[in-house]
Amino acid sequence: MKTIELIIDGKVDNYELPTDWKEVSISQYSKLLKVLDNEDMNEIETIIRTLEALIGIESRVLTKAPLKYLKDVYSELSVLTSNQPGNTLKKVIEIDDIEYGIIPDFDDLTLGEFADLDNYLQEPFDNLDKIFAVLYRPVIERKGDKYLIEDYTLKDIKDRRELFSNRLSIDTVNGAMVFFYDIGNKLIESMVSYLEMQNQELRKAI
Repeated sequence: MKTIELIIDGKVDNYELPTDWKEVSISQYSKLLKVLDNEDMNEIETIIRTLEALIGIESRVLTKAPLKYLKDVYSELSVLTSNQPGNTLKKVIEIDDIEYGIIPDFDDLTLGEFADLDNYLQEPFDNLDKIFAVLYRPVIERKGDKYLIEDYTLKDIKDRRELFSNRLSIDTVNGAMVFFYDIGNKLIESMVSYLEMQNQELRKAI
């Protein structure tokens, strides 16, 4: 983190600006992605919304700061954006001494897991916390690299979403997203092929 100064309403305040993706939470990253995906924003709006996402200052407050200072702070983000979040898949992550493991075998994905993930992926920027809360669940048994995780239920996902949203950095779990998109596309292709075969069999029967 880098401490930066902003003058707002004539008062100097210090804020923390992330300089590494390890310092950017899932919640912050979700907000940042929505900013970057909005092509209708002009330069000033992009600066304000980006700083709002990464520093946590509301845009209505930022609009009171001199533009020169906002541009100076925005330029500091080049330290962060010069690299991409990590793409290494971490199968097990730990928060407060509790291990959370990614779904060990996507061939065993249940219909409920698939349906919810497919639904969340319709708006991925808004649902990163939900996606990771489905993918990662508490480890209940582990032997070396092998592990079992809790069964998927909607009952437990809310608390895990809130925990992941604020306590997980995007650098920690971005590799899981890259991995899942690849696996998810293959699963969708397999399901489409299966349904097509079923339709053909049905037509033959008729």
